[in-house]
Amino acid sequence: MTCEELVDLLVDYVDGGLSAEQVGAIKQHLCGCRPCVATVELYQVTIKVTRALPKVEPLPPAFEARLRAVLAAQPGGEAS
Repeated sequence: MTCEELVDLLVDYVDGGLSAEQVGAIKQHLCGCRPCVATVELYQVTIKVTRALPKVEPLPPAFEARLRAVLAAQPGGEAS
């Protein structure tokens, strides 16, 4: 397992969506890679914090349309 492979699997690892073999490979990698341990911990904290944020109402349709238009007009911008 490389650092890049771990990053590619990070979402599924934290969500518990990997096979036992993949989890084992990640845990083995984490035993010897402090930067990846820090990445996993930061990701877990980020999820915890964002889940604790208050729920918000959707944007008013007219405002959302204007915002998407502005974003689409930016270089590399896409309205989705």
